[in-house]
Amino acid sequence: MHIFTAGDRNYILGLAALLKSVDLNASKSGEDQVKISIVSIGIDPQQKEQLQNCCKYQIEWQELQSNYDQLLSLSGSKLTYVKLEPRKYTKATEKLIWLDCDAIVLGSLEPLWNLDLQTMPLAAAPNVWGNPNNSQDRNPYLNGGVLVYNLKLWEEEQLSEKLIQNALSNLWIDHDQGALNSFLAGRWKQLEQIWNNHNTEDMSTKVMHFISKPKPWESSAPNQLWLDMVSQTPFKDELKKIPNKFNALSRFKLKYRRFDQWLREPILKFKSYLKKQKR
Repeated sequence: MHIFTAGDRNYILGLAALLKSVDLNASKSGEDQVKISIVSIGIDPQQKEQLQNCCKYQIEWQELQSNYDQLLSLSGSKLTYVKLEPRKYTKATEKLIWLDCDAIVLGSLEPLWNLDLQTMPLAAAPNVWGNPNNSQDRNPYLNGGVLVYNLKLWEEEQLSEKLIQNALSNLWIDHDQGALNSFLAGRWKQLEQIWNNHNTEDMSTKVMHFISKPKPWESSAPNQLWLDMVSQTPFKDELKKIPNKFNALSRFKLKYRRFDQWLREPILKFKSYLKKQKR
């Protein structure tokens, strides 16, 4: 089993929780040797060592390759686009599971790993809020938080190159997810919602995905299952600092950051358009 994710220094606690959850739950049978590839920015060697200690499986680290300068990013990070280029960052050749680092694994991933994708290049669960680019669209719209790749087909059809070009041409508000849905419309296998579930009360969940803001490490009352994961890692002492980070001023900044991202969207799109015209 090969798992792929990405994170920066702002998502270290998310990575810690994800890695511990993989350690505890990914392979219930114990028969699968799990490989983990992480693309990172700004995570220092000591932090990488601590993250390795969250999990018994060996982590292969990759640095982000800076070829995403022209792509839109509301958050300022281009890490989300690495999921469009799985072969660039991993040595996988047949199948790969992507997990966003704001998720935790609560059940065995073996059913995903053994999934028969047939002629589909990708499997994903639907986005619970539909298409953010078109509220009138009623077609199934995938969420990019959990993906299963058919890498043979991915390579045969040169999908990475085509998806990056799609993202450049369209400047989707939901970034890589817009490109995946646009280019692979009707060509992805739909997973049950339990494999990418934002409902933290659903006990049938296999992968819990903290899609909304604030993330658990940004909240004065983090999700208990997430807390349980981090408390078993070298980052457990960081949990004591979370409540103190969220006084009235911090909450105001968090609200402002959301507004600021909304305000920057048309500016970023216009800048990207101008860059494209100069090519």
